[in-house]
Amino acid sequence: MDLAFLTIPLFQRALAAGSVLAALLAMLGVLVTARGLAYLGDGLSHAAFGGIALGMFLGLSSPLFVAIPFTALAAIGIGALRRKGGMRSDVAMATLFAVCFAMGAVLLRKATRTEATFDPEQLLFGNIVLVGSDELYLVLGIAAVTLLFFVLAWTRIAYATFDEELARLSGIEVGWLESALLALLAAVVVAAIRLAGVVLVSAFLVIPAATGRVLGRTLASVVMWAMGFGVLGVLMGFVVARRLDWPEGATIVLCLAAQLSVVALARRRH
Repeated sequence: MDLAFLTIPLFQRALAAGSVLAALLAMLGVLVTARGLAYLGDGLSHAAFGGIALGMFLGLSSPLFVAIPFTALAAIGIGALRRKGGMRSDVAMATLFAVCFAMGAVLLRKATRTEATFDPEQLLFGNIVLVGSDELYLVLGIAAVTLLFFVLAWTRIAYATFDEELARLSGIEVGWLESALLALLAAVVVAAIRLAGVVLVSAFLVIPAATGRVLGRTLASVVMWAMGFGVLGVLMGFVVARRLDWPEGATIVLCLAAQLSVVALARRRH
């Protein structure tokens, strides 16, 4: 199989960004799905659409710098509503994310288009090959902050994930932890729009986490398995996409789904 394309800087940046994002989304996905919030990734990607459209409307060369705080605020707001609001969290999420997406559609219509702006099709379906050096540095910065957060707060996060009420009674600031976790998730989801677009980005959050849960026995082992399969899915997806001339983001999702199917079938046979 011809892997000569891996020597091209364009694909090296794309592969590096995709691998880092897949690992981060897998790690966050384990914690989010354990809390019963698997649908949050899909909602955040729709909120990110509104943030990116706002950045484009403002004429910024990199709308991600607006989309990240925009989506983080939406995520933190949802977390607050889930804990304190009288409205059911799924209703609040559906309403807020629909409003963000609709606002994005309006702003995108009014935004001035140049060759440097995101193409609407790229927003929906992604194009990881177009990742630039600035965006790669942004992804690496998000990864550094996320890993630092987990190193400092892993014990409390794990405790709150298994038993939120008991963790709160033990003096752990569950609300603060959840807000920080959702803000980081929002940042990673926004950055991953380049990888798979609004439509498919939630798959990177849910599928590797599901694969990790099949194999892992502890929370830490589930996270490690999920991250490993996430990165492997990116590598497989890139090779298959180049071989068959398929879109990279969609191909990676299919490879992640294939991994889950194989692992689940193997586990069932044993």
